[in-house]
Amino acid sequence: MVNEEKIRIMTQIALDETKRYKSEIEESGYYKSDYIRAHVISVVWNLTISYVLILFLVALYHADYIFVNVARLEYGKLGFAVLGIYAGIVILSLFFSYFHFKRKYIKSLSALKDYYTKLKKLDDFYMQDQNKEEAVDDTITGV
Repeated sequence: MVNEEKIRIMTQIALDETKRYKSEIEESGYYKSDYIRAHVISVVWNLTISYVLILFLVALYHADYIFVNVARLEYGKLGFAVLGIYAGIVILSLFFSYFHFKRKYIKSLSALKDYYTKLKKLDDFYMQDQNKEEAVDDTITGV
């Protein structure tokens, strides 16, 4: 016999899995520390690539000055300034991205409480059906 409540819950779960909580379900498979670490590493990697590209563009823009003054440039100060700015940006991005992704992970888990409640309801329906089948089997076998 078809149970309409069970079908309704299964439909809601299917919609949640495909539309509403798709990314949250994927993210919930990670441990919190792994999720945060992976995203922070991604931020640092993207920041490093962007910084190198920006330095390259700045060097191209000032190429005529650099070629004329190759011997007079103070490479130590220049390198210290470039690395100092990079380190400052990386430290700030580490700080902000850590707390951003930590909050995002917690928010996604709290959003999934409704989804897990529906899964628990569906599990209860299956447990009731299994108990009914076992009771019917017991009466048939006479145990």
